[in-house]
Amino acid sequence: MNVRELKEALEDLPDDMEVICQKDSEGNGYSPLSGIDSDAYYVADSTYSGDVYMEEDRNEFGVDEQELIYKTKSLILYPTN
Repeated sequence: MNVRELKEALEDLPDDMEVICQKDSEGNGYSPLSGIDSDAYYVADSTYSGDVYMEEDRNEFGVDEQELIYKTKSLILYPTN
């Protein structure tokens, strides 16, 4: 899902509706949305998981600069728990 698709999905919903994050695809827990980060890069390890990096932290985590050059920034939603 991209930001455009998310906006379309949310456009008719009330502004004061709480946002709850499902912890996994099996529904093994839920948590309220705590915050977002739009200044991060998602680097996939597989088709279903990966890691998130901030551009300025790439050296600390050993992420190859070339690896991030070919990635676009991603919107990250952080759960409370």
